[in-house]
Amino acid sequence: MTSNYLLFQIAERLFGVKLQGAIEILGWRRSRPVPLAYSYIEGVMEYRGTVYPVLHLAQLLDVSRPSPIGFTAASGEEQPKGQSIILLQEGDRPFGITVDSVVKMAKLEDPTGPPAEIKGLNSQLVKGVRMGDDDQEIILLNFERLFHAG
Repeated sequence: MTSNYLLFQIAERLFGVKLQGAIEILGWRRSRPVPLAYSYIEGVMEYRGTVYPVLHLAQLLDVSRPSPIGFTAASGEEQPKGQSIILLQEGDRPFGITVDSVVKMAKLEDPTGPPAEIKGLNSQLVKGVRMGDDDQEIILLNFERLFHAG
């Protein structure tokens, strides 16, 4: 079975989520910090009357980004160019994820069977892997395990 997926990049890797769970794509904005939250929680934001916890997806997946060299580290207040927040819903749980860039929408085969292990990536949220039109690996994500882990 094929489904529509929203494709985005984090640390030069291509990821996808089912389009049916996507609510909105927003330009990056600072969310309100949450004291004593997990390190991958950037904060919360209100959008159209709904409060969304915003997840730092790169940290949650344990994807490493190239870091600045020398003493040129950013102050943390600046928004990286092109970074976006994708608002999603898994079941009745709204949440947002930060991504480096939104790439496109694509029709892909839904994964079947157990998810593949991917070197250098926390596979907790990986649903499967597909190859894109340009033979680039697309890692399909499923956030169900994040909210229903037990």
